[in-house]
Amino acid sequence: MTSPRAALPLLLSLLCAALPASASAAPPDAVMSGNVEYLGSIQQDVGLTTGAKVVGDRMFVTSGKNISIYDISNPASPKALGGMQANVAWENEEVPTNGKVLAVASDFYSVVPECVAAMAPDGCVQFFDVRDPSNIKQVGTIPIANHTAECVLDCRYFYGRAGTIIDARGILDGTAPKVVGNWITELKAQGVDSKSCHHIREIRPGVLLTACQPFAAISVNAADGGSPAHPKVLYTGKAAKFVHSARWPRSGADRFVLTGGEQNFTGRCERNNSEFSVYSAGGVLSGKSKSFQGPLAQVPPAGNGVYADGKPVAGALGCSVHWFQEHASFRNGGLVAISEYEDGVRFLQIQPTGRIKEQGYFLSLGSSSSSPKWAGKDDVLYSIDYVRGIDILRWKGRHYVPGPDGKVHRETGRVEGTNGVTPPPAPSPEQAARRASVAEQLRASGWSPGLCYLAARRTPPAATTGGATELTGRLPSLR
Repeated sequence: MTSPRAALPLLLSLLCAALPASASAAPPDAVMSGNVEYLGSIQQDVGLTTGAKVVGDRMFVTSGKNISIYDISNPASPKALGGMQANVAWENEEVPTNGKVLAVASDFYSVVPECVAAMAPDGCVQFFDVRDPSNIKQVGTIPIANHTAECVLDCRYFYGRAGTIIDARGILDGTAPKVVGNWITELKAQGVDSKSCHHIREIRPGVLLTACQPFAAISVNAADGGSPAHPKVLYTGKAAKFVHSARWPRSGADRFVLTGGEQNFTGRCERNNSEFSVYSAGGVLSGKSKSFQGPLAQVPPAGNGVYADGKPVAGALGCSVHWFQEHASFRNGGLVAISEYEDGVRFLQIQPTGRIKEQGYFLSLGSSSSSPKWAGKDDVLYSIDYVRGIDILRWKGRHYVPGPDGKVHRETGRVEGTNGVTPPPAPSPEQAARRASVAEQLRASGWSPGLCYLAARRTPPAATTGGATELTGRLPSLR
């Protein structure tokens, strides 16, 4: 029998031959559902591409090494406007900016001179003037490590993951930023002990939603009894697990609140303990409750498969739930895009009951999708990918928005979804012919086409020094 090593090139060829060709202009290393179209990729941000934010016709992107700004007035074909190279700080997963001032929050590492000089090599919060993309200038730093940060009141204040409240008023005119409080401490004084906080998001001016256990809606507005340095707790929601991100669609007017978890480096999906969840805000909106109810529904990561079905066998970071964003049409249900690392981008339908159903996917080989960002028009979505940079996609499916009658009606001219089922697409005639040819080569070499099982057997310690591991190959015949 031919050795496994000798037959490996043929086996890899067989695998590649079985990958489906997309109806769209797909790259050879990607698979997707029929309602997703691949438009291209941006490679200049390759290397720990982490977060992005769309502000009007511009997209602001940060990575572990640079800041980039793009003109997305034609969202299918972004144009680079400028950026800053060699800003070595990580991770800044969500980019806080109003298009004028931008912050980079780091807590893994930072070699920014000001942060190192302040004895904060683990991270700090940097502020940049990004009004001129060709001439980005750092305008201030706060030497406190924060994994993420958020703009508050048009970036006059910034709230950091670690609780840091930063007054940035006048920063573009030369006024240095300063720390004015800690929002985690403020919430604890009101009886909300926020654990494992990962992010905080402004959902409308002065009202924010925390990603903590428990998660909470808070206000810095005087009308609600708060101020920028002393936020007021409005509502809370219980969370049994780590909350990585939380969103309340339509600026907090929607009857659903969405949360997602995270658990990295699990390799296989069955070892992953993260979920995407839907909560009810009905009682809060009606004034009958101070708590979000739920979760109404939860779904785990997409799972493991065979890559051709959009679910790789395993991965390095794994397939954890990560950042997500609802489509602009979302109204008491609808479409949500979610990044799941090596499981790529998944497209979920939130039904009128709050139940969740997957309706599409995009997966590229060797990718690790961190965050999906809707461009704001033409149903274009950017997949911010740690490995690949930015993949540009177009959603061609339905938006699943319930009508006035509470039912989801069909949209004309839209491609139907997967309805939670993603069988590997059948190969094209050319791929089938290639598969048959490779199968004949394998058969002629003494192998039978089919599934290859590697059985690992530990040799008894007495037989070999140190107890080596022997791998044996077994191929069942297809008859």
